[in-house]
Amino acid sequence: MTNPMRGVFAVPTTPYSDDGDQNLDALGSRVEEVLASGVTGLLGLGATGEALALSAAEREAQIKTIVSAVDGRAHVVIGCMAYTPAEMSAQISDAAGWGADAVMVTPPFYGGLEPDAVIAALHPVLTASELPVMVYNNPHSTGTDLLPDHLAALQHTGRLWSVKETSGEATRIRELRDRLGEDTEIFVGADGIALEGFAQGASGWVAASAWLLPDHCQRLWELADSGDWAGAVDLWRSLGHALGLIEGDSAFISLIKQALGRTGHEQGPVRPPLPTAGPDSLASLLDAIAELERKHAA
Repeated sequence: MTNPMRGVFAVPTTPYSDDGDQNLDALGSRVEEVLASGVTGLLGLGATGEALALSAAEREAQIKTIVSAVDGRAHVVIGCMAYTPAEMSAQISDAAGWGADAVMVTPPFYGGLEPDAVIAALHPVLTASELPVMVYNNPHSTGTDLLPDHLAALQHTGRLWSVKETSGEATRIRELRDRLGEDTEIFVGADGIALEGFAQGASGWVAASAWLLPDHCQRLWELADSGDWAGAVDLWRSLGHALGLIEGDSAFISLIKQALGRTGHEQGPVRPPLPTAGPDSLASLLDAIAELERKHAA
């Protein structure tokens, strides 16, 4: 790959067959469809991909399927989320061996760690990493909010490629850009505030919704990146409604999967204990998507 690692990274769900196994054929087919939108890359084995519900063998199979399906046409980033630094590093090594271009790590879940302790844990992981690293700041899930000064302490490792920012703080993208400069990419990680993040100087968007609506998500980024803010705002009025319905639902993974299923892209259920979206939520989302497509044909 030679194109810059900025822009839209779609986050795949993990399709399952009726027998509960991964449906790797469905995954590969959807990769092909999403790539046609022009996204910069895919970020596999994130929370949207139910990574923590997969066995080691399933992880390997999924990574190899994504890398093979992409076939060098886009960047492949792999989530390497684990409780211990040693396990993170082992997952990074595997991802590198199976053809990933970069990886994503998070603070250890359920640790209740202070930010300085998180940085101390991540520092050796980044230092030893064979691949560029995205650090995912997700205080809602990890219990730790990594501020710009904390993340700056990882820059000298030479492996801090980017930050995925989902704290929801109104000015955080701008603060990260100001503190980390242009050498570290800053990605919006919360779909419902994508346009606001672009306006603050984000490098792009790690978008679960781009697995469902890749053309519209890619178009929003292109409009903003080119400075066509009037066009971006016009699109966002409809796209933002649909994305807000997804992000505001605790069963958002199921919601994405069911919406894809209604359009002929079967993804199967979510694995327990993840919740299943109800019919009213699905109906509201499908109505919002229909309105989006009526106003902004892909």
